[in-house]
Amino acid sequence: TSFMDVRMFFLCNFTAKFGIYMFRAYRWVITLFFSCICFALSALPSTKICATQSDSLSANYSVDSTYVEFYIYSTDSLSLGNIHPIDTTTLFTSYYDPIDKPFTVFQTLSNSGLAHQKLDFSFPTSLGFVDKLPAFSTYIKTAKNIIYPITYQPFTNISYMMGAKKEQHLKILFTREFLPRFRTTLFYNIDFSPAVYLRSKIQNINFWGNLDYKTKNERYGVSVYYFFNKIDIQENGGITYDTIFTDNIETDRSVININLNNASNLIKVSGFGLNQYFNLTNPNSAKIQDSTSKHKRINIGRINYNFEYQRNKYLYQDESPASEFYHNYDPVIDSTLTHDSIFFHTVTNSLQWNTLGYKTYHNNIPFYLSIGAEHQYTQFAGYFNPLTDEFFDKQDYSNLSISAAIIINLFKSTRITGKGHLITSGYQAGDFIINAQWKQFLGTYKKNIGALVFDADLTRQSPTWFQDKYYSNNFRWDNDFSPSTYLLLKAVYQLPFLSVGVKQTTIDHYIYFGTNAKPEQYTGTLNIRSLFTTFDLKLKHFEFAGILSLQTSDNNDVIHLPGFYGKLKIGYSINIVKGISLLQPSFTVHYFSKYHADAYMPSLRTFYLQDDILVGNYPYIDFCLTFKIKRANVFVQYTNLYSLSKDYSYFTTPHYPMRDSRFCFGVNWRLYK
Repeated sequence: TSFMDVRMFFLCNFTAKFGIYMFRAYRWVITLFFSCICFALSALPSTKICATQSDSLSANYSVDSTYVEFYIYSTDSLSLGNIHPIDTTTLFTSYYDPIDKPFTVFQTLSNSGLAHQKLDFSFPTSLGFVDKLPAFSTYIKTAKNIIYPITYQPFTNISYMMGAKKEQHLKILFTREFLPRFRTTLFYNIDFSPAVYLRSKIQNINFWGNLDYKTKNERYGVSVYYFFNKIDIQENGGITYDTIFTDNIETDRSVININLNNASNLIKVSGFGLNQYFNLTNPNSAKIQDSTSKHKRINIGRINYNFEYQRNKYLYQDESPASEFYHNYDPVIDSTLTHDSIFFHTVTNSLQWNTLGYKTYHNNIPFYLSIGAEHQYTQFAGYFNPLTDEFFDKQDYSNLSISAAIIINLFKSTRITGKGHLITSGYQAGDFIINAQWKQFLGTYKKNIGALVFDADLTRQSPTWFQDKYYSNNFRWDNDFSPSTYLLLKAVYQLPFLSVGVKQTTIDHYIYFGTNAKPEQYTGTLNIRSLFTTFDLKLKHFEFAGILSLQTSDNNDVIHLPGFYGKLKIGYSINIVKGISLLQPSFTVHYFSKYHADAYMPSLRTFYLQDDILVGNYPYIDFCLTFKIKRANVFVQYTNLYSLSKDYSYFTTPHYPMRDSRFCFGVNWRLYK
């Protein structure tokens, strides 16, 4: 047995024991099982990375065996240069919460892992049948979120965080090429956070795995994948009286009265699929296409075929359906038990031709064209009536769509991109998305003083199934809404460390959830404008990262947004042993101005308008001390420092106080070989 294999043996045993001791009995079995899979794969003989992959990467980067990049979803992303480095910076180590990201600020509830939504206005970015609810989208990983690491040797990344009251977050990413041109990647994540306030415990589990293979000449490649998500949360409807918290009348948060005492949400999303490509050009012909060859061959492109099956299940239960919390809504159907279930089964097939061949590019592909078609079939089953054993509105939906994309690079300084997607027939016939971008480097791709980027997006979207028709124990509606139209215009000045931009969004026939927690449609036109900047820079020992945004809406009766929000993280690095160990204290501040934040309805898993309560104008401050030893980052963090001032106004959602100040501890560890 080689020394490398011994190291991997101890690594996987450590991971297994780690899971056993850190999680309760009903959770450590899953962790142990995943660790055993990593051990089995690690024990296989090592193989060198295939020459073709190594050659394509070294064309753009100097070879570093510890540098790990990844692409998402399909090999086309790799060929087009849409690759990203896996973040290994010390500054971002302490972002353990799934929605606590460097350049995004969320409205959330009283515990990590609960419902959330962004503080900036967002609009549809994809077409087709919508089988998800946005309030939990960040926690759910599907085919579009699966990453494919590019490594020169086996790679494992372990992240763990432990907080107050047994809160724990564990994340493991493992990848290796166990046979020539066969690469597998496994990902496992569990977020467990017991309740601080009554009935707010969460447990979120994500797993995905993929296996990809390329022929030796790279003419054919295939990737198969599987993903599974389970979100199991208690819903308390918020605290009954906000003044109990804001006036600090009750210091023991675990006894404050709540609105729902027997409610819970269960969400399961799973699926599998495959992506495969075939280069139509003979590989021998492709090899002689260089600048010195007298025999030019025409690249006739690549064919992609994608298949995906996905199953979604949503279940809301409440043993007290007739509680006062629901009195302002529809009359209850079953006063003994709410068991609102929704099921989706979706099958998607897509076929695409594009001009990609054997080469890979990095922001400089001279010309790219793709044309494709997609068929999506969804089986939907709504509210289940336990008395009749029947589903409400059980239906089949189908969409047939076409798409096209183009990229043109001119003069080594101009990049023009266009994309279009149109549903030609089916449930949402006539819906479309058109994206256009002009990126002008002030210089050339490789040598410039930044770039100007102009985006224009036009979207027409029919009402979703959820906005159109819904039937449950406490809520029912049947609407006849018109399609909505979204127009986004954006201009950004980009530098490697800074972006400054303006954005204008115009919406016609906007659909939203009104103060009665039901869908409504505004028949006029709305405008949302914003000015924003993001930054990530280092000045000697100081590091700065964050986002600042000003935004306004011309109709505050329909859209509620904070006028300002921002997040800033500042760190100062102290070298202890140069290149080996480092100490970095840092502060994170995020803030938003006062506004009427949307309320949250647990039984609908949806945020909706409210006009009674203002939240905001509170600085959330975290202090973190990170110690780096080679490839391991260990941190200790104290959160919500400003709460020590006795200002008890830390809400981001009405009736859901954020957590008090607390300590947490974590480690992020990268291992190779």
